[in-house]
Amino acid sequence: MKTVGFSIEMHRRIFTFLSMLGLTPDDILGRMAPAPMRPAPSLAFSISYGAVSVTVVSLLAYSIWTFHLIPGTAAMYASIAAVYVVLTGVALSRLLVAPGATSRFALLFAVAFVVYALIWCAFWFGLKGKHHADLWGSAVGLAAMAWMLQRGFGHVGNFLALAGVLFAFHTLGYYLGDVLHGLFRGPPGRMLWGAAHGAGFGAGLGYVLFHCQAPLRQRLLARAAAT
Repeated sequence: MKTVGFSIEMHRRIFTFLSMLGLTPDDILGRMAPAPMRPAPSLAFSISYGAVSVTVVSLLAYSIWTFHLIPGTAAMYASIAAVYVVLTGVALSRLLVAPGATSRFALLFAVAFVVYALIWCAFWFGLKGKHHADLWGSAVGLAAMAWMLQRGFGHVGNFLALAGVLFAFHTLGYYLGDVLHGLFRGPPGRMLWGAAHGAGFGAGLGYVLFHCQAPLRQRLLARAAAT
């Protein structure tokens, strides 16, 4: 019973946090003065821009590992995670339909990434790196990230599709990077791994952001048509 009660309380706190961010269509339209709608990014642009922007972030993160910039294993991995947490949301803010929402989205992404990282670590250390622990951790962690992004933007449909596409892009990029690392070794191989990982992760996030903002785009189009 204590576990059930804890789970219910956690869900309540998460929903409270997501609602406070003010990224749903109702919240955004309530803050926006009537004005011509700026062009919304297309799906192709969202995927490609996501891939390029997160590649840059990933190269910065992987450079910490590649060039041994931070001494100590725990500090190094914490620093790498911090780069993703702090910079990815800002880098992807170009894909936001609503103006002035960068800080709100950056906070949403930071929390979603921390949740993903905690889930991945729980699987990795819980399964002691065996039984495809990294894949299980990625699948469940990225599903949680997709759910949080979806709820944060007030979008309630196609969760399995969003989580599946994010996982597919991320996995493709990560394991392509692993192959490149095996082929080139040394610093070039590590940086290539970072580039491929970032491209896959960013492409998946671009896809998710495009679809999460579908309700807002529809509302903005209706608003523009009525004025």
